[in-house]
Amino acid sequence: MAADETFVDTLSLDEFSRTLQPLLDQVFQALGAARTQPAADRPALGGFHDAQQIGDRYEFLQQEFVTRLARLANAVDAARLATAGILADYRTAEELHRAGAKDIADALRPVSKELSGGHVDAR
Repeated sequence: MAADETFVDTLSLDEFSRTLQPLLDQVFQALGAARTQPAADRPALGGFHDAQQIGDRYEFLQQEFVTRLARLANAVDAARLATAGILADYRTAEELHRAGAKDIADALRPVSKELSGGHVDAR
């Protein structure tokens, strides 16, 4: 394979793509749980200064967690779409290549017939 060529292992890529939807489902499940009670609620720790600071810190970390889960969901979904697109494009290219090879073989069949004394392989 030349340095500027790309090889796509469609079996490995297909296997990888099948792991993305279940992962995306898990991320959405975690995101849903993080956005609903009791996880989404500020804990009732009282009015003392330390309690307020802990509550503020909890809210900050909770929001950061939700933001990061949403970012992860977007990243996994983008990977899922990109992988599906690559597989579709590559399979289409393979199908076009196969069709091209068949067209070439069909075009050369009369030549083969002449070279073989009138007998043609029916493939």
